[in-house]
Amino acid sequence: MADSKQTPVKIIGWILPRTISTALCKCLSGIDGMEIWFERFSRAYSVKKEYEKQTGDKMPLEYEGNEDKVREAIKLFGRLSGMDLVPERVVYGNVKKDIERSTSRYLFAKEGYFVFEDKATRPYLPSGFKHVFFIRDPYRLFTSYRKAMYKHLATVGIRTGDPDDEEAFDIEYDDPIAKANEFYSATLDFFKYVRENLDPDPIVINANDLLADPAKVMKKFCHLTGLPYSDSLLHWDASPDITKTWKTASDDIIELSGAFFETAVFSDGFLPLKPTVPVEKMPRDVIRLSKQAMPYYEELNKLKI
Repeated sequence: MADSKQTPVKIIGWILPRTISTALCKCLSGIDGMEIWFERFSRAYSVKKEYEKQTGDKMPLEYEGNEDKVREAIKLFGRLSGMDLVPERVVYGNVKKDIERSTSRYLFAKEGYFVFEDKATRPYLPSGFKHVFFIRDPYRLFTSYRKAMYKHLATVGIRTGDPDDEEAFDIEYDDPIAKANEFYSATLDFFKYVRENLDPDPIVINANDLLADPAKVMKKFCHLTGLPYSDSLLHWDASPDITKTWKTASDDIIELSGAFFETAVFSDGFLPLKPTVPVEKMPRDVIRLSKQAMPYYEELNKLKI
């Protein structure tokens, strides 16, 4: 447990999509002295991957001296995402410098497990952080992710929004942003890297547990990280205004990602678990990917708090 009386508490949460992490950011925003960093490295990764995919050129990891390339990369990514990002905020080197300069009493950074996938990017991992991994039952995760991703792609005009098109949509092959077939295997690989190189005892939280018993999980989480816990953390203002204080890659990133964040940013607490949909009624891609992911999920789930 961190010594919260003497040193700042800095936590980086490595998330899978649809693991309640945005609602958790609202929850933690209720802690006096808390600073939330919302997907700054994740946006740098996404901009980098899209630039390299479309141009065949390497995306620079430093901003200074590469300003024109960064601005071009943002334009290319904007066509896919609908986002207008701030150039200085979406390059690995700047994000690392910015987050390590923070003097906040508490800091929680939400990032994707995929951000530091190779030897080129891993030197940009920020130092001095406690690492937390967020997982969820694959069937629930892929069901939720499929709905959100299709809605997002329809919003930006990549999919039609028609029922037949949504039924034909396959998140493994038709998602231009993420690799759904690697969600769990890559998370486990990165977990092992973190445990061997950065944090010998990373925390694992199952989002289903958080929704089933928020008080129990939050008490454990706060105890293990050095955050102050009170029952007041379990309820917060439903207004999305607090998200304006978060450190993001764009001043309106939350509004532009409504398909993924809308429910969370208007929430006033952790929502109870919804009834489980019978597997046979799930889309075929959800069933296929969930079966593939299960061994990796089960290995991580054994380590949950």
